[in-house]
Amino acid sequence: MTKIQETLAALPEEKKALFIPAFGDVDKFYTTVYLIARNEHVTELEKPDRYEDRLQVIRQIRGKVEKLVGSFGLDGSEIVADIASDYFEDYVNYKEPDIRMTNEEFLGIIQKVARGNL
Repeated sequence: MTKIQETLAALPEEKKALFIPAFGDVDKFYTTVYLIARNEHVTELEKPDRYEDRLQVIRQIRGKVEKLVGSFGLDGSEIVADIASDYFEDYVNYKEPDIRMTNEEFLGIIQKVARGNL
């Protein structure tokens, strides 16, 4: 477990409960933010068609996640940055994490966050 995963796991139950409507639980929150960081990085590296538009959307979603977590009384920017740091640590060390989330789950969470109907 990374430091931010330990921090999230140690949150009081009433704080953890705030993650359920959007993410399901804090583990899925962590995975979602990790995948957002990975998608942003891969898009920057590979520069697919209309990558600027894709990056803009990814960054808007990341911002919405930060604000949502901030509304829980936590430092959303710091938490998201710490999870992104975990991604980059894995990337530079050629580590491929065990992602326990389907694409459908990930997209469903992203759509909920994007719509803001939580």
